[in-house]
Amino acid sequence: MRIATWNVNSVRARIEHLVSFLDKNDIDVVLLQELKCVTEAFPCEYIEDMGYNCLIYGQKSYNGVAILSKYKIECLQMGNEIFENDPQARYVEALINGHIIASVYVPNGQDVEAPAYEYKVNFLKTLANHIKEAAQGEKFIIGGDFNIARTDADVYNPKAWRGKVCCTERERELFEDLINIGLRDIMREFANSETEPIYTWWDYRWYAFAKNYGLRLDYVLTTPNVDVQNCFIDTSTRAKERPSDHAPVIVDVK
Repeated sequence: MRIATWNVNSVRARIEHLVSFLDKNDIDVVLLQELKCVTEAFPCEYIEDMGYNCLIYGQKSYNGVAILSKYKIECLQMGNEIFENDPQARYVEALINGHIIASVYVPNGQDVEAPAYEYKVNFLKTLANHIKEAAQGEKFIIGGDFNIARTDADVYNPKAWRGKVCCTERERELFEDLINIGLRDIMREFANSETEPIYTWWDYRWYAFAKNYGLRLDYVLTTPNVDVQNCFIDTSTRAKERPSDHAPVIVDVK
């Protein structure tokens, strides 16, 4: 089973890229973030014609997550069932082919002094508490845009980013709480070393992609009982015209 996660940064603007990506890479399950459309406006017709089932949790103009699968989808959780009184569409979870699979879009946080930063902190704490229960005894996979660069190896210029949102110690500690639940950082496992630079996001400005000035903000995390055969980043999608600023991460699961 080939699973991908991708912050598509507006699915309607990027639908041709999405269709091409799914076809080129023979993806079985794709986890999408930042749809930027309501559920009813998601372009399901393109996806269903390719043989995918669609589970959409949209939001007007902002956020939004989805799971598209060639296998049957049994919805388990929508975000507002976990993150109480939270109107933002950031989490969806389903049972697919014997695995619990979730798509998550963690808040950016904006600035360490902003209310949005505390919202991010509380979101991550709630997410960790949920995963502790949901993943117990299950084959659990979560992919998405976590808006955290886990270590300095995941930042092109650690000195410049130190203390800024996505790279603060508090955020990194909360990410490690997810790892301490028993989740595996699959990309890092398949890297050549703990310090090999890995990036999944490049700013649209300053020719960042051409210069490889990136951050690793997107992850696939799994419980130890998930048999992962391979993991790689499809940077070719970031090189297209009018691309998302994120590249998809692909994992092969036996």
